[in-house]
Amino acid sequence: MLRTPGLTALFIAKLLSTFGSWLTLLALPWFVLVTTSSPVKMSFILTAEFLGVVIVGLLSGKLVARLGTRRTMLIGDAARVPLMAWIPLQHLAGGVNLPILLAVSFGLGAFTTPYVSSQRLILPQLLGPVHGSDEKLVGRANSLIDAATRIAALAGPAVGGILIALLGPAQVLWIDAGTYLASLLIVFAFVRPPANRSVTGSDEHPAKGGGYRDVLSDPTLRLFGIALVLVTLAVPAIFLCLPVLVLHDLGGDPRTLGLLTAANGAGLAFGSLVAVTALSRMGTTALTAAAVLLCVPLWLLLAQQPAVVATGLFLTGLATPMLAATLITRFTLRTPPDRRPHVLAAVTTTENLAGFIGFTAAGPALQLAGPRLVFAAIAVLAAAGAAMFVLGLRVVPDVSYAST
Repeated sequence: MLRTPGLTALFIAKLLSTFGSWLTLLALPWFVLVTTSSPVKMSFILTAEFLGVVIVGLLSGKLVARLGTRRTMLIGDAARVPLMAWIPLQHLAGGVNLPILLAVSFGLGAFTTPYVSSQRLILPQLLGPVHGSDEKLVGRANSLIDAATRIAALAGPAVGGILIALLGPAQVLWIDAGTYLASLLIVFAFVRPPANRSVTGSDEHPAKGGGYRDVLSDPTLRLFGIALVLVTLAVPAIFLCLPVLVLHDLGGDPRTLGLLTAANGAGLAFGSLVAVTALSRMGTTALTAAAVLLCVPLWLLLAQQPAVVATGLFLTGLATPMLAATLITRFTLRTPPDRRPHVLAAVTTTENLAGFIGFTAAGPALQLAGPRLVFAAIAVLAAAGAAMFVLGLRVVPDVSYAST
């Protein structure tokens, strides 16, 4: 699979741009906080980026369908280079203008959904007319892209903290601009689907209801969509709850928090390796076992022993890449090619929205109920999501559309 022209290059581009995004996730809030001394302004900047993701994401399917996947990715990277660079440039000019920062942050978010959707849609194109409709091969390709995300998620926060301390947040934002530029050059030079094939580039059917109508009209995709929402509501909230759990129930040592976060990261990394190498050999039974592995260990988070909690986080992380790659592959291949941009845009937007809701709701829930009840709710949501995933695997025979 790695011999497929453009696939390794796409992996490297994803790794670089995601690494840069993790740097920004640390550096941008810190930059706003130290330059404005306002936590409220910091939250406004983060909210503006999220609004860009959701608002433009809802409309991005038609854009990707018209422009095509590769062109959308090139435009996304080309636009984010100057947008990201503008923030440290503004700092060098002697001031931080909040309205401009809000506009830049919104712009960065606005290019996220079409770019991520295109990155998934281009995989069947790169694999070719025969392999591009093979669910197992497309699943492995999606696992490879997920692996880039997981690796960057491990390295980005650690390196970002060091770089912010050494260089300052503004200089770290320059680095992120550089990763977008590198991604642009890699995609331009090496990611070239065959000219006679295109999964996108046309929009013959009207996009009434966007991709949501397509998802809701297919029994399997409907169940997978519910599974995605439930799991995405639950999992991001874990990481808002962990500091509270450590502080109140696990001894209050920040090293324990680092251990727990690293345990989940290790599970995600190892799970990505398993998905890349073995997903093509996993049938319904193995994927059902992965769904169980995702949700059952979350009950271990109710324990008051750090080693038990770390084990639960590791096991949940281990299962996540296998389910994520399966979901995105099914959403792609069970949709007619001309409708895929709309469906992938809807899926990406929904995933971001559910994650945001889960993350923001966790804070008040912790205040009202405490971490143990919140973790119990997370485990219940994840179990319901896993059940929907298993039903989606079994409800109808597998059907996929050709890539052309």
